[in-house]
Amino acid sequence: MRNAIRILAVCIAGVMMPGYHAAAEVAESYKCKMKTGVSRAQLAAMAETFIGVGEAKNFTDFKLSILFPMYSDDISTGTFFWNGTSTTMTALEQAIAIWEGPDNREAQTLWLQYVEGCESASLYSAVPIN
Repeated sequence: MRNAIRILAVCIAGVMMPGYHAAAEVAESYKCKMKTGVSRAQLAAMAETFIGVGEAKNFTDFKLSILFPMYSDDISTGTFFWNGTSTTMTALEQAIAIWEGPDNREAQTLWLQYVEGCESASLYSAVPIN
């Protein structure tokens, strides 16, 4: 009986999901670690520098948040999650091009000074709930 309910739920979700694709966003997430002595404020200021480069190019289709875990069973000191969200994959690609571009050298340099490395990267299709 449980399997029948699961199958029915999957079928219903499959029928209903096409309506969500129009509202889906693209989200990226990187699990990284700050170098010893780097503060959250320094990391946030570096992120603001990057966002400022995009805004100077009239690009506003990228939202950034940095998550600093308060509790998780798989984190260590300095762990953070760099999360970006765009309305489309094309917009996310534009954000990446801005990050990698020469106008963003300051943030790129600070990233190398502040971040020890990242252990994982993920890309998601996200459905915003407003």
